[in-house]
Order: sequence, then structure tokens, then C-alpha cells
Amino acid sequence: MLRLKTEVKVTALDKPTISVIMANYNAAEHIAAALKSVLAQSLSQIEVLLSDDASTDASIAIAHQIAAQDPRLKVIEGDSNAGPATARNRALDLATGDWVAVVDSDDIIHPQRLERMLEAARACGTDAIADDLTYLVDNTVENGSTLLGAACPTTPQEVTAKTFVADTDYAPKMGYLKPIIKRDALHGLRYREDIRIGEDHDFYVRFLLNGGRMHLLPQSYYLYRRNVHSLSHRLHPNDIKAMIRVQDDLLISYSDLPKDIRAAFLARRVALHRPLAFETLVQQIKSRRLGSAITNILHHPALLGQLAGVAKDRLVRRIKPATTQPPKTSTDPSQWTLQDWAELSASRVS
Repeated sequence: MLRLKTEVKVTALDKPTISVIMANYNAAEHIAAALKSVLAQSLSQIEVLLSDDASTDASIAIAHQIAAQDPRLKVIEGDSNAGPATARNRALDLATGDWVAVVDSDDIIHPQRLERMLEAARACGTDAIADDLTYLVDNTVENGSTLLGAACPTTPQEVTAKTFVADTDYAPKMGYLKPIIKRDALHGLRYREDIRIGEDHDFYVRFLLNGGRMHLLPQSYYLYRRNVHSLSHRLHPNDIKAMIRVQDDLLISYSDLPKDIRAAFLARRVALHRPLAFETLVQQIKSRRLGSAITNILHHPALLGQLAGVAKDRLVRRIKPATTQPPKTSTDPSQWTLQDWAELSASRVS
């Protein structure tokens, strides 16, 4: 059973332009900043649908406190932990805006993000538009460090399903994007609820294969909270097996794909077996199954280099002095200006 605790009657006059969907599970430490950054948007005609996935911390109490001050925030509670896909689908079913946007409950967005992205989407005549993501590590903005890096286009560029599965370094990252999407272009599309990893990537690919159009902006108006890379923050082999299963299901569901796209899908399936072998090795090491780990390395010698790379990354992070910079004005996102963000990603913001 779902409980919609803060209800707002939407009329023809106050119908939201954008429905912001925020799935939450135990994000008490960051949820206030995330919600406030959304509610501080220069585009005020929004609704925020916080879909909680049976949190056990104080995040729901915090959300209700904020909702009491701003009726645009609606809190939806699920009775059991079912994963982010289920949580987002609950919110999608209740969305009333012309557009929908996904923001994670531990991230922060620029106060003009939705307005500027909506303007860009209309200018491009597209069904969905995304921006790059600026990394936020330990509450510090990594100056100039973004998800797509140099692969981000310098002008608005259309992306296709093939872009998401092409054999490139940045293709796997495309699933982390947080586009705004025209709601009627979804045609009832929902997230797969049987997976907890890669559900965004699958959702976007199916949206594009169903005829949706998406563009990518060179700007970054989104602060993406990023975990440092370490052996304790790895995918489980079962997660990658699930991604391969999703890949197989896509090929079955879309049997009439053009040859070049089908070839890209098949190549991605092969590519997924490389991280599967590495994550299996990580699990073998963590569980002290050294014999199995050695056998794995003998069958896949390249794994040794990957393991050394992770160890080096951990060592560098421990001994290298911090070189990142916090936002140059207030830590309150409602007080940030576009100039502040331009300085943080000067190579991409125009």
C-alpha cells in the first residue's frame, strides 16, 4: 500500500510544468539539500514527488518537515524496500507535469537548471534533454571534473540508442545522465522493477528505441554525489549478470533492429563479460578464496592490471593532498549563480 501524505489539488491554473521525481532510501544526511535545491528552482511551476523506498532513517521525517512549508512537495511512502525502479515508477504514475525530471535524493541541482534545460529542449525540438554531471565528492565540488569529461559535446547534440551501447569509454556512463523528458513521449514507459543496477540505462535505451528523441547539452547544472573508487564500492557479479540478462531481453524485444544497432548491442554484451570477470575476482579476494582468484587471473591475465589500477587509485587518494575547491559563494544552492557554475566547468559552460 502507498500513502500519499501531502496532497495538492492540481487545477488548470497551477498544473506543474515539470514533475520532479526523487526516489529515496536512507538519504537523511543529504535529502534536505537535495529537496531545497529543487524547490529553489527559478521555474516555480513544478511538483516534487519524493518516493520513499521504506527508509529506516530520518529522511522521511525531514521530507515531511519541508513539505509542510512547501505544498509542491508530495511524499509517497512504500511499505517495503523494492528498489529505485519501483520507487520511481510510483512517482511516474502520479506525475501530472508536462515534463518529468529525475533527481537523486543525495544530489544537488543548480537553481536555474530546469528552466534552462526546458528552454534548450524547446529550442532543439526534442522529447528529452540531458546535461553533464559535475562530481561532488565528500561535499566538495571537483573543479572541472564531470561525468563525460572531454567526451561531452561542445554544442547540443542528439544522442541515439546506439550512442548508449557503442563501444566507447563514455557509453557506459550515459545511463547516469538525468534528463528531463516530455511525459507524453514516454507513452506509459516504466522502469524495469526486477533489476537494481542499470535500470536507468535500460529505461533510456527503450525510450529511444520506442521513437523518443534526446539531446545532450554541453553544460553541467547537476552536482552528482560520487563514491570514491575502492574494493568496498564494487558491483556484485550478480549485478552484471542482471545487466547481461537485460541486454538479452532487449535484443529479443526489439528483433527488427537495424544491423548496426544490433551489432552494437552484441558488442556491448561481450564487453560486459570483462567487468563480470573482474568483479568476480574482487569477490574471490574479499572472501579469501585465493585459489579461485589465481585461477581466474590465469584465465584472464588482464585482470591483474585492473586490480593494480584500483590499488594505485586508492593509494593516490590517501596520500595526494586535496586539489578540489568548494563552491565559490554560499554552500546554499539557492544562492549559487550561473557564474559560479561556469567557473566550475569553464571548458563546457558557455
